[in-house]
Amino acid sequence: MMTILTVGFACLDLVCVSSASLEQSGLNSSANIVRSGGGACANAAYLLALWGEKIYHISHLNNDNYANQIVSELTDAGVNTGQFIFSEKMVTPLEAITIDEKAGTHSVISHRLTTPPKLTMAEKNKLNHFMQTMNGHKHDIVILIDGYEAELSEYLIEHLPKIKVIMCIDNLSDSSLYLAQHADYLIVTEKFAGAFLKLKNFRHREEIKNALKRLRSLTNGKVIIRLDKKGCAYLDRQQVVIIPAFENQSSDYLIDVAIFQGAFAYGISYGWSLEKTILFANLSLAATNQQKRGRNAMPNLVDINRVGKSFSNKFTQYF
Repeated sequence: MMTILTVGFACLDLVCVSSASLEQSGLNSSANIVRSGGGACANAAYLLALWGEKIYHISHLNNDNYANQIVSELTDAGVNTGQFIFSEKMVTPLEAITIDEKAGTHSVISHRLTTPPKLTMAEKNKLNHFMQTMNGHKHDIVILIDGYEAELSEYLIEHLPKIKVIMCIDNLSDSSLYLAQHADYLIVTEKFAGAFLKLKNFRHREEIKNALKRLRSLTNGKVIIRLDKKGCAYLDRQQVVIIPAFENQSSDYLIDVAIFQGAFAYGISYGWSLEKTILFANLSLAATNQQKRGRNAMPNLVDINRVGKSFSNKFTQYF
């Protein structure tokens, strides 16, 4: 087992769920409103703490009441948050999310800085102290990054030895593309891969193979394309390997990305093969409690083991 460090976006979510169709203008009511911490990277840290892992999370926030709520929720779950960066120049990210259950759609209003402020010398010294502590560990460190905290991520990657970097990327921003070169495992969405290749969707394996080959120009590491409910694809000895998704796999916008990322980091931290790691990540999605929302829906290891026994061969092959 390795120590896991997640670095990236953390926010405070206000989620409004409606079972009736939402009107474009006018008053909409919701009987289900949830406020909790969010952000895929922070949610992945929360999941790994739920599983009892030694997990650190670093984000950049303002030192305000919203930040205190974000940090407290993670700390209470068992995430080590002592190395968070707080800056008066930073805006603590907030997101208002509406979910239309009837239409199966959602919308997000996000209040955040596109790029966090530059790290000060005092903040770098704080990180240096943290990294000195981490350097005392005898085993490797797995770092999961999302590209949002570009300077922070690169600073840690450059100064920590014995690391394995997992990067999840869903946009073509300059900072994300720059960070991708550091990744040992680069996980991209089908939407990102399509935008990169100027394709709407993948129709057959040859298109996926071509996409994976071209995406390798972004990194020296392994490239994995998440094909939503169709599974995941990667290259092994120039051949396309597609790990299909399980039936009834979660498609909850709020947490499915985080669950996949957290479970993927979990597998890598235990030295599993890429195939086993992706299977476990897909199985973790299948174990999500679809009656709940957000972090309350996250599966524990018992849930995953139970679902694994019942879903062992329930795959759908698309390619």
